[in-house]
Amino acid sequence: MRHLIKYTIVLFLIAAFFNSCKNEAKKIHPNQFALSGEIKGLKGDLFFRHPDKEYTRETLPDTIKVINGKFHFSDTISKLTLITSFPNYKGSDNKLFKIPADSLGYFPVKCTGLMFYAFPGADIKISGEATDFMNAYPSGDSFNDALTAVNKLTFPNYNEMGNIAVANTHEKDSLVINKNEEEAERIFKQNTDELVTHIKNNPKSLGATWYLNDLLRRRHIDETEAEALFNGLSTDLSEYEDYKNIATRIAGIKNTKDGFPVPSIKTTATLDGSEFNINSLRGKYVLIDFWGVWCGPCVKEMPELKVFQEKYKDKLVVLGINSGDTKEKVQKFIDKHNYNWQQILSQRKNTSDNFVSRFNISGFPTKFIIDPRGNIVKRFVGDGVEAFELLEKLLDK
Repeated sequence: MRHLIKYTIVLFLIAAFFNSCKNEAKKIHPNQFALSGEIKGLKGDLFFRHPDKEYTRETLPDTIKVINGKFHFSDTISKLTLITSFPNYKGSDNKLFKIPADSLGYFPVKCTGLMFYAFPGADIKISGEATDFMNAYPSGDSFNDALTAVNKLTFPNYNEMGNIAVANTHEKDSLVINKNEEEAERIFKQNTDELVTHIKNNPKSLGATWYLNDLLRRRHIDETEAEALFNGLSTDLSEYEDYKNIATRIAGIKNTKDGFPVPSIKTTATLDGSEFNINSLRGKYVLIDFWGVWCGPCVKEMPELKVFQEKYKDKLVVLGINSGDTKEKVQKFIDKHNYNWQQILSQRKNTSDNFVSRFNISGFPTKFIIDPRGNIVKRFVGDGVEAFELLEKLLDK
């Protein structure tokens, strides 16, 4: 009898142990989100870059496995973030979409990717189809429902513009090309007008806020209109990144006008981690150069920038602000070419060090000439010829 009791107790403890393990396995991480659904006509997997991970341009993205157009995916995420996942399409030989017989290929516009908001606890449902664009949208919560509303408005327009761009790469008749470009311009204007109306009518939509940030960043609307639209947004959105980015850019518009003091640049986002303060350069002219290793025009004119730096070293200081490259990549590039002026890195996730937003940079390269008192002389976007010409006049006095 005593042995039977012991045996029963052992069985009970074993059962309790396995039940505990089973319950533990059922626990869901508090930061987990789930994504599931079906995109008819999509073949192959979807790829995305997780916002909580560090990537280089060479790093392979994360994968959402797709089988017969269906997928079930889960991961963890620290905060609400807009994610865009893409199929591995390769132009006209792409087999991941249901390609029309007369398709000429693909143009990488927004409508070729699946966009959704992920956040801790989200259960995102996807439905739609892949025709000649990603005509599929998320639902399941207010963030994704609002994103779907604006994407259903814009995606068909982006698709039409993309199809026209692809057609023009194959077209030989200049009259047809011009006609196509006029049609693309009409669609672009229509799309912009519809977006502006949508933003006005949906002041609490985070999806609409993302598009306003995109319109401002790409200079698709003028700065006055952008500020008016921003002022119409609900301050309930003020905790989110896109709202903050617009606010920073709007401030940058005001703070980087000719004659204004250059915005503060005090940071340890340098190549060696030491602190840099732009105030230490007072007394000399400063040429601020926003650039990237990935930017062909930026790289092309840097030898001339080096000539200026060496010719006027007693009067001029060059400050490079890199965007989009890793510290290691920047260091390797400047070492190779002996570009020995100060470099700092614009940080997308750090508002105070997001110099691209703080200076309202919308194109690369962009240059600022700063006078010896620390005031902005002029901003130059694109080719640096005019900047170099003005510098010569200022420095040869």
